[in-house]
Amino acid sequence: MAGSGRVVRHLPTTGTGRNGQPEEERVEEGADGADPGRAREAGGLGDLVERLAERAADEPGSGTVGAAAAPPPADAATLAAAEQIRLRTTAGAAPAGLRRLAEALAEADDRPDGGAPTAAVAPGSPVSLIPRQRSAPDEQRAPLTDVLTAVQSESFLVLEGHRPEEIAAAVANLARAGLRVAVTAADLARLDSVAPTVDRLPALTGPEQRELRLLLATTGPGRREPAAREIPPPPAFPPVDEIRALCARSAGSGRTPTGGPDLLRDVLTTLDEPRLTAVTRVAGAVRTALEALDAHADLHGGAWARPLLADLVHSRHRPVFDAVRAAAAAALGIADRSRELPLVTLAAPLPPHASELLADYREYLDSGGRTRRRFRTGVQREVQPVLDRIRVGGQVPADARSVQAAVLHLELATRLTAVDSDCRTLGVPTPDSVGDLRALVAGLDLLDEAARAVRQLRHDVLFLHPTSPIAVPDLAAAERVAAGILDVAEHGTAPGAAVRLDAIADELAGADAAECAPGHRAAVDALRARDAEAYEAALAALEPARRAAEDRARCDELLARLRAEDPEAAGAYAEGHGFVWSVPLEALLSRLPADDVLDAVVVLDAAELSVERLLVAAAAPRLLAVAGTGAGPADAGATVLGALHRAAAPVVAPPRPPDPGGRVVRLPTARRPQAPRREQAGA
Repeated sequence: MAGSGRVVRHLPTTGTGRNGQPEEERVEEGADGADPGRAREAGGLGDLVERLAERAADEPGSGTVGAAAAPPPADAATLAAAEQIRLRTTAGAAPAGLRRLAEALAEADDRPDGGAPTAAVAPGSPVSLIPRQRSAPDEQRAPLTDVLTAVQSESFLVLEGHRPEEIAAAVANLARAGLRVAVTAADLARLDSVAPTVDRLPALTGPEQRELRLLLATTGPGRREPAAREIPPPPAFPPVDEIRALCARSAGSGRTPTGGPDLLRDVLTTLDEPRLTAVTRVAGAVRTALEALDAHADLHGGAWARPLLADLVHSRHRPVFDAVRAAAAAALGIADRSRELPLVTLAAPLPPHASELLADYREYLDSGGRTRRRFRTGVQREVQPVLDRIRVGGQVPADARSVQAAVLHLELATRLTAVDSDCRTLGVPTPDSVGDLRALVAGLDLLDEAARAVRQLRHDVLFLHPTSPIAVPDLAAAERVAAGILDVAEHGTAPGAAVRLDAIADELAGADAAECAPGHRAAVDALRARDAEAYEAALAALEPARRAAEDRARCDELLARLRAEDPEAAGAYAEGHGFVWSVPLEALLSRLPADDVLDAVVVLDAAELSVERLLVAAAAPRLLAVAGTGAGPADAGATVLGALHRAAAPVVAPPRPPDPGGRVVRLPTARRPQAPRREQAGA
């Protein structure tokens, strides 16, 4: 299906149409009947930037309506602004002010025209930036009168009928309210009407300016308490758990979680440093050995380890334990040596003395003896019946390597038999594989180490003090005593805990307790009173004060940086004000400010700037266009002012007193003619 067409009227530019008249162009729409409004929504800001950039490429560099064409033929400043906007949009940081203006212009294209019918207009074409004439004045909303109030709720405004001094006063009010305002114009003479407060933008980045203004509003110099005190950093305050343990121990009522006896703690208090260090080392060895034994038991299912250790502590089953430990270690060594040898099997039962015969034959071969088929030696004749019953790799052993494999096989069998017998005696599971044998050897080694450590602890504790013997009757008591010794060594005794608490309090209090903040003083008082709960509450109360101190320090840092480079801006920020920056339009477009550096931009000659200069809206989230006192509807053409009119920008007009020379003309009331009365029937 053929697509339908429509007529597009382009703005008059140099070389457009005949005699400067608008040129009409027929544009074919897609056959699929795509919705133009949806296409505009898809393009949005990017479409607007590209259209304005195309106009800038054809316009003279002055950028004012009616100016004579002069080289260079392109508007370099506007093209530079368009490129910057493209880069920011691609990076996901589209300028807020220009984006909102593009949305408003798109909505204006979707609104029905309230005036007389006009030629069809292609949505998105440059002519769509020209405002449509309204049919009746009462359709326009009533103009606002206060610029500051309007700026708080609108992103773009039109200032109509303001004198230069009124514009200057309005800009000053915006700066006093905290806004960062840029005043710009293509005509440099117009910039003289507004007095700037800074000669350049602040050196801080946008996020830093936002942070500084927030900090000044909350913790600035004018909002700080006169008696604000310095608070030590968080590392100076010990954790609550440590203070709670020290308080409990200093009060004499705090038993350790492991149940360390009071007698042991009292005895340890009387020891000198070397003796306490020695017994602490033994207790640490007990804890380390028991933890390793428990970990091995959990991994290999060694529920037998603890009962056997309790017997070994009292030297029960010690000979059997030593025997099984030695046999298991020897069997594991033989198994590791046989790993690379061929498999050994028995074709028939061996005689009792088979191992001795094979060992002698191995020595014979190792010493250089040879195997003979005829005239055999006595050793060979004795061992031959044994060799006939053994298969190494499926063959009768005939060389030194195969005989060695047979010897190791018989030795391993002998060792494993002894291991099985001793394991049954001790109540230990017998190994079924090399892996089980390896785990058994490791477990027996850990058992021996733990038993030796516990025996050493029992001996040392018993003779800690001549008048205060401490008995360790069993494994459980040894574990408790070891935990008690380590706890005392780590946290100290009751007198030591009290001394530690007082030292912490003195360190936090400093030289003058009156210099402490209230929460700081509460923490010191809680330490002296041995009250862990009060200490925890004091730390919680210190958090807001600490955050406020950090905010004050950050505010002072940013303000000092700003004051070093821009004293005027720093002074304005410190007083809660913004600033006024006067900048030529060419310079502003050539290098747009970064995001969140300006709050508003005021264009003094909006009625004289061609529409491509609308890209100045990317400089700030708010755009204020000054129409001037003599601007009228005829000036609202393809200009910045005209684009804002089309976007339905609210109009702000100063209140004017009524004309005293005016007079009220009363019009005569028009009478509605009456229809002649009909006579009643039959009259």
